[in-house]
Amino acid sequence: NFSNAPVFESEPAQIIRGRRSSDGGRSWSAVEVVAGGFGDGRRRHETAPLLTLGEHLWAFVGRYDFGGKHSLGMEVYRLSEDGSRFVPVSDGIVAPSFVPFVAPQRLTDGNWIIGGHIRHATQAAVAISHGDNMLKWDVVPVGYNMHPDYPETAVLVTPSSVVALIRPSKGQPTAGVAVSYDGGRSFGPTEPSDLPAIDSKLFAGTLSTGHHYVIFNATDRVGLPGELPRHRLLIGVTAPGEIGPFERVCTVVEDAPPELNLPHIGETAPLNAWAYPEAVEHNGTLHIVFSMNKRHCWMASVPVGDLT
Repeated sequence: NFSNAPVFESEPAQIIRGRRSSDGGRSWSAVEVVAGGFGDGRRRHETAPLLTLGEHLWAFVGRYDFGGKHSLGMEVYRLSEDGSRFVPVSDGIVAPSFVPFVAPQRLTDGNWIIGGHIRHATQAAVAISHGDNMLKWDVVPVGYNMHPDYPETAVLVTPSSVVALIRPSKGQPTAGVAVSYDGGRSFGPTEPSDLPAIDSKLFAGTLSTGHHYVIFNATDRVGLPGELPRHRLLIGVTAPGEIGPFERVCTVVEDAPPELNLPHIGETAPLNAWAYPEAVEHNGTLHIVFSMNKRHCWMASVPVGDLT
C-alpha cells in the first residue's frame, strides 16, 4: 500500500491506497482504497503498515491533522471477510499521538511491537499490543531526548532486547539507537550508532535464517546545501542472531538502473531518490518495497540465500 495525496506530500485529503499481487509481485491488481480521507480539509491518513494474523489482514493507519507534524494517532483497519475491501475496525484512535512507520513484529512475550513517533513527530516511540488483541496498544516513548526532524523508528527484536533504530536528523552522520531490555516497556537514552545512514526512514527485521537486517540510505557524495542524497538504498545483514556488525552490505537500487524506463512512467525529476523501505519475507524471498522521488512505488525481490 502507499500514501496518495492530490498534489503534494502530506496535504489534507491524503489517503492510503493499495494494489494486490497473487503471483509473487509479477503483476498487480487495480488500485483500491485502504483508508479513505476526511471531509474537513484538515485531517489525513499517511501510513499503514500491514500484518497478517490468524485469518485476517490488518492495516495500522496513521492519522494526522493539518500541518506536516501534527500526529493524532493510530487507527486499525482490516480486510473484510469477503476480501473485497479494507474496513475500519477500531472505534477511532487506539494509540493517541502515535503514528506507525513499520510493520509489527512479535516480541518474545507474545505481544506485538510497532515503531513510529509521537508528540507531533518530535520523539521516537513504539506501540505494544495486548497479546493478539489488535485493538489495544500501549505507547512507549523511546529515549529521553526530543528530535528536531522526523524520528521514524525501525525495530529489531532479539531474544534478550529490543533495539530501536531512529532516522537521523539533518546533518547527523549516523542513525540513532536506543535499547530496551524489558520487552520494549522502557528504553535507555538515544545515542549515535555506527550505522552511516542519512536523514531517511530505516527498516529492520529478521530473516527466517536468523540473520538480522537493516535497510537504509547512505551516500559518499558531497551534495549541494539542503540536498538530500537518497540515490542509494542499501541492505546490511548480520551473522545469525547477532545485532552487528554487518557480515554483508548489498545495494538494493542506486541512481537510475537502465532497466527502469523513467520517461515511460512519467518521471521528469532529475533526482532518483529511493527511500521509505518496507520488507516482508515470503517463500524464501525478501520483497522490499520503496518509493522513488515520493511519486512511484517499486519492489525488489531478493532470494534470501543471496543475502546470507
